[in-house]
Amino acid sequence: MARSSARGTGPRILSPGRLRRGSPIQFFQETISELRKAVWPTREETLRLTWIVILLSAAVGFLLAGLDFVLTETFVKYVLR
Repeated sequence: MARSSARGTGPRILSPGRLRRGSPIQFFQETISELRKAVWPTREETLRLTWIVILLSAAVGFLLAGLDFVLTETFVKYVLR
């Protein structure tokens, strides 16, 4: 396979000391542009997913509390006689 005779057409790798940085204004313009491209959930979808997270968190909390209670009682009964 022959090499391309044109130089500088490939990806340019910069050393850590020579990082090219954009301006803060350019950064915020690009950030706003990307946020406008995002697909945001509807209000109903957000509420539904929020309730799912709350319910699952409560279920995991009760599960861990129950496990903690059982292990504590077992430890006290059999180890700390």
